[in-house]
Amino acid sequence: MADDDHSPRLARSTRPRHRVPVRLRQHWKPAAAVLTALAVLVLAFGEARIRPYVTSELVSADTVVEDVAGTADLFGDGAHAIEVTFDRSEYEEMLETFREEGEKEYIRADVVIDGTAVSDVGLRLKGNSTLMGLRSDGGDGEDADTGRAGGPSATTLSDDQPETLPWLISFDEFAEGRAYQGHTEIALRPATSTSDTALNEALALELTAADGQTAQDHAFTSVTVNGGEAATRILVDAPDAQWADALGDGVLYKAGAEGSLEYLGGDPTDYEDAFTQINDEGGHDLQPVMDLLEFIEEADDEEFAEELDAYLDTEAFARYLALQALISNGDAMDGPGNNYYLWYDTEEERFTVLSWDLNGAFGGMGMGFGADAAGGGQLPGGAEAPEGMQPPGGGEFQGTQTPEGTEAPEGDERSEGMAGGGRGSGELKERFLADAGFEEMYRQAYADMYEDLIAGGTAADLLEDIVASAEAAGDEGAAQAGERLAESIAAVAETPQEAALPGPRADGVRQGTEVPDASAADGAAEAASTRGTAAGA
Repeated sequence: MADDDHSPRLARSTRPRHRVPVRLRQHWKPAAAVLTALAVLVLAFGEARIRPYVTSELVSADTVVEDVAGTADLFGDGAHAIEVTFDRSEYEEMLETFREEGEKEYIRADVVIDGTAVSDVGLRLKGNSTLMGLRSDGGDGEDADTGRAGGPSATTLSDDQPETLPWLISFDEFAEGRAYQGHTEIALRPATSTSDTALNEALALELTAADGQTAQDHAFTSVTVNGGEAATRILVDAPDAQWADALGDGVLYKAGAEGSLEYLGGDPTDYEDAFTQINDEGGHDLQPVMDLLEFIEEADDEEFAEELDAYLDTEAFARYLALQALISNGDAMDGPGNNYYLWYDTEEERFTVLSWDLNGAFGGMGMGFGADAAGGGQLPGGAEAPEGMQPPGGGEFQGTQTPEGTEAPEGDERSEGMAGGGRGSGELKERFLADAGFEEMYRQAYADMYEDLIAGGTAADLLEDIVASAEAAGDEGAAQAGERLAESIAAVAETPQEAALPGPRADGVRQGTEVPDASAADGAAEAASTRGTAAGA
């Protein structure tokens, strides 16, 4: 009997598990766990808003893909030269837009830096109060064709002398990803009332670095525009994303000229005029800034004293304020230009205040030493102004005032005379110095700086080197300006002026300040003396 050799045939199974893809069947447990966790979250939180936690590393949004090497270190020692070429009609149109609308638009330009040509860079006006004279129609002052007196800087700006105007040069405005020796932006700073090359700003930057605080690089350079006459200028590194990334793990925010420290709620779009995020866009946002502003505005005095250090490096802030007082910078974070940056350390999760735009130091904006909100600034200890140091156009050193015939930029609601900057720009400083413990920290920082930078001769030595560098770049008036700055250094007070501290209580004693003991050995740090004025912080 023969066997019926019927081989078994594989039939397609109709069981449900075989209708599920193989990969999913093999890894069903992890997938089920994810779905279960998601269901739990939905049940637990309902319609609650969940914010993602960003764990990505800090990556600059402005990734450099073309870095022009150049022939010499942009901020190194030695002579530098910058040649700028642009279309005159575009330049005039840009000025017209600025005067009518207050907008600082870029125009295309070609530059040659120390012999290296870079085409199609962006060029725009740089500054705020400095440019006020350029916005005016001349009024009863100088004719528009010959120049306009600048704003608080008291410098003269002229359409016909573009080589002297404050400029921002952007290497990546019209060529995305381009930089020059790692810099996407550099700034040509204007003259000040003390020097055509802003020696006072150079000295302030050097002193900032000497104290261990973050400062921008700078150098002196000759500048020509469209083949015209050369002007010697100070060139300063403009903090960009690359500059911020070099500081470490953190996020850099620039304070806006029309902004303040006022807390406006939890919507980041409400702070567009107040702060600009410089780096790590997409990785972080303005939330840390909003948290800081909320704390400053809503914390009572006890909470402010106990918890501020969790939001702000208080020792660093004391040194920042002390240095602004020491160099008599009337245009710092509480000044008319609202000049400062906030650096947020993402590891420590707290801020440090960084200085910026120091051309008001040592009376550089025609404000004199210690000019306060009421005007009438005076030199330390009631001294007279250094011989030969006169505010432009004669007159007296006084507080920052809007030039006659000049209107503030549209949307600028700062008070008349611009004393004190924006609404809340000085609130942090005021609350800080109103606390006895923080005030003592500030006084000690000032005393240490005075000993190290002034009495120890550091400022004088730095000034000598600065003058030599400016002369090498072609500044024929550097020696005379240096002599005036040397007298200003000698006039710096040993203790901060009282105008830099909060107002007195009803009993006449300043809040948080003990009645000074003239016999105290460390009076430079503790005495609430009214001697001197190195203020303007």
